[in-house]
Amino acid sequence: MNTSTGKKILFASTRGDFAEVAQALARRGFSVHTCGDGSQALERALAMVPDLMVVDVDLPMIDGPRLGQILRANPRTDKLAFLFVGPEGRDVEGFRRHRDHYLARPFNHEQLLSVALGHLSRQERTEEVTRGGKQVEGDLEQVSLTDMLQILGHNRKDGTLRLDRDSVRGEIQLLEGTVVNARLGSVEGEKAFFRLLTWDKGHFSFSPGVAGGEVRITQPLDHLIMEGLRQSDELNAMSGDLPPHDALLALKVPLERLPRGLRPTTQEILVLLEHHPRLGDLLDHCPRSDYDILQIVKILIEKGLIEVRREQSTAGTSRSLLTSEEIIRLKDSLGEGDSLLEEASMKLLVLASASEDVQRLIQSFQGIAEFRVEPGGAAALGLGTIHDIGYLRLGETFSLRLLLLPAMEDAGPLWAPFCRRLLGALSFAVPGKTGSAEQFFASRAKVPLARIVFNEADGEGFMLNRGDREGVRNLLVYLATEFIQKDRDHD
Repeated sequence: MNTSTGKKILFASTRGDFAEVAQALARRGFSVHTCGDGSQALERALAMVPDLMVVDVDLPMIDGPRLGQILRANPRTDKLAFLFVGPEGRDVEGFRRHRDHYLARPFNHEQLLSVALGHLSRQERTEEVTRGGKQVEGDLEQVSLTDMLQILGHNRKDGTLRLDRDSVRGEIQLLEGTVVNARLGSVEGEKAFFRLLTWDKGHFSFSPGVAGGEVRITQPLDHLIMEGLRQSDELNAMSGDLPPHDALLALKVPLERLPRGLRPTTQEILVLLEHHPRLGDLLDHCPRSDYDILQIVKILIEKGLIEVRREQSTAGTSRSLLTSEEIIRLKDSLGEGDSLLEEASMKLLVLASASEDVQRLIQSFQGIAEFRVEPGGAAALGLGTIHDIGYLRLGETFSLRLLLLPAMEDAGPLWAPFCRRLLGALSFAVPGKTGSAEQFFASRAKVPLARIVFNEADGEGFMLNRGDREGVRNLLVYLATEFIQKDRDHD
C-alpha cells in the first residue's frame, strides 16, 4: 500500500509485542501512533479518530473492551474498527464481527500484520469504489457487502445498491447512509436485506440519488448487519436438521385439532402452510424472518405436527404404520386429544405358550424401520416372566410397547395391572393354551384380540412374514379401529 493513503493506526498496549508490527506499518506509509494505557488511548482516539485501533484487552486504567464501549458510544468515534488482542476464548462485550477483529495470544507478528493490512486494504478498496458522486460497480469477491454498506453509511450516502448473482437480482436503498428498504424477488424489507447479506459472490453497482418508495426498514445499519450475521450463523448451525427449500411440507394434524396455546407466529405458519406447502414459498409469503420460520418448522417436524412429504411409492412400502389421524383418534380415546405435542404410549400384549412363536413375531417386526427390539428381546425368552420385547415408534410423539405376559392360568393375578393404556393383545394358533388370558383381556380390559399365524396351515388370523411391513400395518389398523370403536360403544 502506498504512502499517500493517510490511514491512521493507534496501538494501545503496555507490552512490547506490538512494536515490530507498528514499525512495519509505518514503513508502508501509515500514520502510526502508540500509547500505554486505556486513558491515553481514549484521549488520542477522540482527537485523531484512527482508521484502526489495535488494542490489548488487558490495558491498565481502562481495559480494551470498556475502551471500545466508550468510543462506540461517541458519535465522533462510533464507526471505529478495533483489532483486539488477548487470551484465547476471551469474550469482548459489544464485539461487532462485521467491523472488529480478535487475535488470540500467543501470536506471531506476521499474523497481526496480516489482519491489520487485510482490514485496511478492504477499507481502501471500498472507499475507492464509493468515492465521489458517480455510479460505481464491482464484484463482491473484491469488496464485501458489509464493507460496502459500512462505507456508504459512514459517508451518509443516498442511493440504490443493486446486486446481481446468477441472474438473481436484488437491491438495497439508502437514505443519508441508512438502509430504508431492500428487495429480492417478491420479498421486501428486513427479510430481503438479511438474505442479501449472505451474498459473497456476484456483481454490485451503486447509483447515487434519493430513491423513492416506502420506508420499510428503520433499524440502525450496525444493528441490521449484526442481526443478519447472527441469524445466518444460527441457520448454518441447524442446516443439517432442516429440509431443503424445495421440500413439500404437509400438515399432519387438522387445523381444528391443533393444541391450544400455540404462539401467534406458529399459528400463522401452520395456516400459510395449507396454501404454500413448498418450504421456499412458505418462507417468501410469511413476513417473519427466515430464521424464525425455519426454527419453528424444525420444532413442528420434531413434534409431529408437520412432515416432509415424500414422493408416493408405487410399491406402497413407505406407508405409515398408522396415519396421523389414526394416532390422533387413539390419543382422543386416551383422553389426550388436547396434548398432541406431548409424548404418549400404549401397550400391546403378547400372550404365548411357545417361545418359538415369540421369536417368529419378533422376526416379523425386524426390518421395519419403526421397530426397536429391547436388549435381549430376541434372545431366549422365559414365558413365565414379564418381558419387554421392544417398541414401535409410530409417530414423533407416539409409541407402542410390546410386552410378553405370562399367559398360563396360574399367572392370572399378574394380568390386571396391564389393562391400562392397552391397545390390544396378540395370541397364536395354539388352541386352548392361552384361552383364559384372552378371555380376561377381552372381557375385563375390553380390548381387541388378534390371532397371529405364520402359514396357512395355522388357520385364520393375521399372516405375518419376516419384515412384513404391510402385514404389521394391517394388524395395527385393525387393533386401532377396534379399540376406538369399543371405546365409543363404552361411552
